[in-house]
Amino acid sequence: MKTIEFYLNIVHFCYYKADYKLHLLSNKVNPFKLLAEIPFVKRRHKKMGIVDFQKEIDKVFSDKNFGLSTTVAGGAILLVLFVFFFGIVGIFIKYFISERLTNIHFITFGILSALICYIFVFKGDKYLQYFDKFEKWTKAEKRKYNWLTFGSTIIVFVLWILSF
Repeated sequence: MKTIEFYLNIVHFCYYKADYKLHLLSNKVNPFKLLAEIPFVKRRHKKMGIVDFQKEIDKVFSDKNFGLSTTVAGGAILLVLFVFFFGIVGIFIKYFISERLTNIHFITFGILSALICYIFVFKGDKYLQYFDKFEKWTKAEKRKYNWLTFGSTIIVFVLWILSF
């Protein structure tokens, strides 16, 4: 049976892959890459033991434990959960209670989002086990879950907009 943990880790994985692919795409048009080609900079990198500067940058993004793409994906899943709770409660309050959201609501949404992400994704680095499993997906499965993630993200933001 597929659980909330499974789906949250799918979303986390899809955000991770999307951010990493955006990084690789940005490498193609990044003018700062040319700075690494300056002879002085190349010598400095060689002294520091860096053979290929671009591969080192890619490692910083792709590291599943502490990489930038993992961090961005974690932030994105927190944001999506926060916006989901904001939208659901906002719609409920708007149509049934007719009062406004207060600071305590936002604090509660933040704490609830962080708690859910910690329990289902980050605690004990559960996401690493899921990442290993998800890396073995076929192309069709990856496409299916990417669309599922994209669609669910759009639905969450539509809920958020409806809450105003």
